[in-house]
Amino acid sequence: MSILEVKNLTHTYDGNTPFMHDAVKNVNFSIEKGEIVGIIGHTGSGKSTLVQHLNGLLKPTSGEILLDGKNIWDDPKKIRSIRSRVGLVFQYPEYQLFEDTVYKDIAFGPKNMGLSENEIAKRISEISELVGIKPEYLDKSPFDLSGGEKRRVAIAGVMAMQPEIIVFDEPVAGLDPRGRADVVQMISDYRNKYNATVLIISHNMEDMALIADRLIVMNKGEMVLFDTTENVFKQYELLKSIGLNVPMVTQVMLSLKEKGLNIPDDIFTVDRAVDYLLTLIKGGNYNA
Repeated sequence: MSILEVKNLTHTYDGNTPFMHDAVKNVNFSIEKGEIVGIIGHTGSGKSTLVQHLNGLLKPTSGEILLDGKNIWDDPKKIRSIRSRVGLVFQYPEYQLFEDTVYKDIAFGPKNMGLSENEIAKRISEISELVGIKPEYLDKSPFDLSGGEKRRVAIAGVMAMQPEIIVFDEPVAGLDPRGRADVVQMISDYRNKYNATVLIISHNMEDMALIADRLIVMNKGEMVLFDTTENVFKQYELLKSIGLNVPMVTQVMLSLKEKGLNIPDDIFTVDRAVDYLLTLIKGGNYNA
């Protein structure tokens, strides 16, 4: 059974007014435990509205969100417990830091779960190591840290609750290439350590090519594709028609293909492109 299922989800803003519009329209998908699923689409396509339903921040106008086969709204009084199981990291989460030490900020979520001080300390130690927060930083004010370090702290605060599902809304926005790579790695490490399920909204196709098992493509509130990352990126013309693109390295390889080279249509990462081109130079056979 899927860990998360979205059934016929529709969300309407400004109902019964002249401004009424469907931000999400009849969306259906299911996600297996341990998957990393990317959600892509241009601004206004419904991505953020969609993910805010997954832990009950928004209630569907119609349709259902099923967690382990149960509608999360069957008992509205238990929606808080759903938010412990489905963590949500907003865009620029560092702006939500507020405690006077890094330790207290990371501890905030676990404390609200009613965990013991010993369990909280254990989780903070574990998560700090996973995301690369040095022990000596735990007693510092988060506001004395760099932008990238603040983001690590904010993400660690959600991870310390050990949600079974964790949703990221543009987790690498505003970061330099090194910072983006670090965040992508910590997301992958969290999935691997806890066998967690991860959903990521991103405009960065290179990151999606590296980390996502499958991709959801949103357009004007509708889900137009849900398939393996490889199969989605093969739909280059469709993606282009709705204002999206494929990774830059894929664009380069497609240009080479147009010039007559026999380029496979499944090259989405730099490593794979290098492997192919080296094989081509040596006159061998390429195996993806």
